[in-house]
Amino acid sequence: MPAVETVLSQGSFPHLDTGVFMTAAAGAGFDAVAVWRQAPGYRGASATTKAAEHAGIRVDTVCRGGFLGHAEHDETVRALDEAAELGAGVLVVIAGPPRPGDPRAAEEDLEAALELALPAAEQAGVVVALEPFHPVLAADRSWLVTLAQANEIVERFDSPFLGIAVDSYHLWWDHRLAAGLDRAGRRIAAVQIADSVVPGPGRLPPRGLPGEGVVPLREFVRLTREAGYAGALEIEVLGDRFRSLSPLEAARSLKTALDDTGVGAEEGSNA
Repeated sequence: MPAVETVLSQGSFPHLDTGVFMTAAAGAGFDAVAVWRQAPGYRGASATTKAAEHAGIRVDTVCRGGFLGHAEHDETVRALDEAAELGAGVLVVIAGPPRPGDPRAAEEDLEAALELALPAAEQAGVVVALEPFHPVLAADRSWLVTLAQANEIVERFDSPFLGIAVDSYHLWWDHRLAAGLDRAGRRIAAVQIADSVVPGPGRLPPRGLPGEGVVPLREFVRLTREAGYAGALEIEVLGDRFRSLSPLEAARSLKTALDDTGVGAEEGSNA
């Protein structure tokens, strides 16, 4: 069977210039990268395209395209245009924070935003992927905190240009995960991998390298495959832990951790 393609997220290296990040990703053996438009080192689509060509690596996803809301429509269109220019097939977006005391209003705002965004997504040839977050982030980051919520929205629109980004860190805890992934099926547009490390008292769970925490990652990936997802696996370990390492050493540590978990082993590792 074909090897699983692996993707390195720029979210793990926000301190690096995009070109340096891409060179490190290619040197570590990743097939592609996920670009963050909000990263300080991001220099726009044109410069990023040149950096990818120089590094000899593909841009798979534009991640965290920003909040998707009615008021942010112009920014969403710019993000879609940049994703298309970069050759990325997916733009990951955040549903946006809840309005105080009125989560239904936030959902209605998302629906209005999608009504505007999906024609632009079709024109760009880019899938908009909603990313449900961990419930601990519901108050200030995103009201979309379950796979069930995301499934309801994408089913309502039933568009080939609307999908779901599933992140093991955000979703692993859900006892309905298998059913939710099966329901999402081929609407799964991206799979992001990170572990959830048991925190110290009074702290939020940090993201960890695969194998450092409690997430059954092989099972998570297996469920996405059984649901019909056949794309690349993206590793996204946020935080500042890689600043002390050289870019290539840091990228290799992520590739090794991903490979050592055996994720995708049934289809053949790319390492």
